[in-house]
Amino acid sequence: MVFVIPTKLSMPEVTIHPSKGADGQMKIPGEETMKKINMKTKNENKKQDPTTTVLVADKSGHSTLQLTKQETISMVEEQGNSWVFADGRMLDVAGLGEADWDAIGTVQLVPGLVGGDDEIRVAVQIANHTGHSTVMMTQSEAVAKAIDTANSWIFIDGQMVDAALLAAADWAQVKTMQIMPQLIGGAHGGSQNILIVGAGGIGSTLLDLLAPAASRCNLNCRITMMDDDLVEANNLGHQRFGKSEVGLLKVDALGQRHNAHPGIEVVTCGEALRETEQLADYDVVVVAVDRPEPRALVHNSDKPWLDLRCRGDGWMLLDSNTDSTIISQLSPPHEPTSCQLKGALEAGNIEFGFAAVAAAGAQWLLQHMRMVTGATTTTPMAQMNSLTMGPLPLPAPMTLRPSSAQTSQSSEVSA
Repeated sequence: MVFVIPTKLSMPEVTIHPSKGADGQMKIPGEETMKKINMKTKNENKKQDPTTTVLVADKSGHSTLQLTKQETISMVEEQGNSWVFADGRMLDVAGLGEADWDAIGTVQLVPGLVGGDDEIRVAVQIANHTGHSTVMMTQSEAVAKAIDTANSWIFIDGQMVDAALLAAADWAQVKTMQIMPQLIGGAHGGSQNILIVGAGGIGSTLLDLLAPAASRCNLNCRITMMDDDLVEANNLGHQRFGKSEVGLLKVDALGQRHNAHPGIEVVTCGEALRETEQLADYDVVVVAVDRPEPRALVHNSDKPWLDLRCRGDGWMLLDSNTDSTIISQLSPPHEPTSCQLKGALEAGNIEFGFAAVAAAGAQWLLQHMRMVTGATTTTPMAQMNSLTMGPLPLPAPMTLRPSSAQTSQSSEVSA
């Protein structure tokens, strides 16, 4: 006689072979023996399917789970637009599948904060009115930058060159490149002209912080707010509007409120950003909208720019000094998104990533304005954070190799 004891789905079936006693009768294992068998089976399954701590941020808030690797992958695939961090390192689903689950301490799932080519990229050090930055550029990008900054000097590996020689250089052999202003003097005068694209949770809070602070610091400026949205009832609570302003253009509501600060002129523009020409009159541009098209226009402009994003309690700051490959990885095409996660307001939950990134943006703008007037200071670096989980790492810059066709073209040019 054989007794088969079914266990939980995660455990294999355990077959118990009874033994004969001294009296020749069949004996079933006792209760203590069964406990030992079950404990041994559970321990074996635990070794086969270890779990780890998974911190999850979604529309309902934040939760901490103990999940196996497959359960975590299934959750990531189900959520679709989440970013995954394992022990502080950003991973995709494939990388998560290859991870050593026994060695991983903590996995974080956060809503994506809305994120190349095969050309060789070289570190280009740039000095301009915003300070100093290092950007990884392709040869064509470096040539375009050199042409755009016509009054600058160009150095390749310590030797001065002009734009024509830069285009003919063997990019595979270049180690460093510098672009710096010609040493002929110059100064910046007058008030600064700032454009803030987007007057929602981030943009409205940014203006609330920046206008009085700039006035107090005697940093005269003109701030243009650009947005074609109207104030709606569902904006209240996480955007800087009241019930009496429902139905007004967001920019008009803000303009009426902020023109009393000495030295600060707030201009309203009730239209969407759709063309590069709309950026022509500004010294610095802030993009604080939930659509990829205006963000791409700002990224591709020749202005100093600031990109502020948030979803839930997560937030990100990128600027015109950020490595271009990092910007590309974090800026894929996507559907328009809101600062609050879908369903969060209905669930009675508001999170404040918008306020945190607006504060970081105000810090960046005020320090940028001070730098332009000659102060010795610096702007905040590119960063990504969660108010609950803490700092999140940006993806690493990508080092890209040339394709065979590009290698052939490079050989022809250098010849």
